[in-house]
Amino acid sequence: MLRRLSLFASGSVIGAVIDYVVTLGLSEWLRLDPAIALALSMFISASVVFRFHSRITFDEANDNLLRRYAMFMAWSALIFFLRAVLLKAFLYAGLPLAIALLGAIGLVSIINFAMSSTVIFAKRSS
Repeated sequence: MLRRLSLFASGSVIGAVIDYVVTLGLSEWLRLDPAIALALSMFISASVVFRFHSRITFDEANDNLLRRYAMFMAWSALIFFLRAVLLKAFLYAGLPLAIALLGAIGLVSIINFAMSSTVIFAKRSS
């Protein structure tokens, strides 16, 4: 379990870095609203992280990858909404974008681990 948690954390860090860098870049360079930039970055990062988890973290749960990918992306959409709400709240509270984004990504990642490990990548009994 500890090994799986550390692997999951590694995948989450990859996704969080993608989310953080791409969101800041799109917000600053293209002047997109931070929540829209976060949505775009999460589509990219969710696909990368799914591949990581399906190959490395939860390698024994490799049946029906299309169904798992659809579930993962649907869950990622819910994660986006939670992050967007927190991001907007932190920005409204006056935090700088870089700090608000870090807080939103970090807090929601805890919920993400619980859902991913117990539902999306749960081993199917045969």
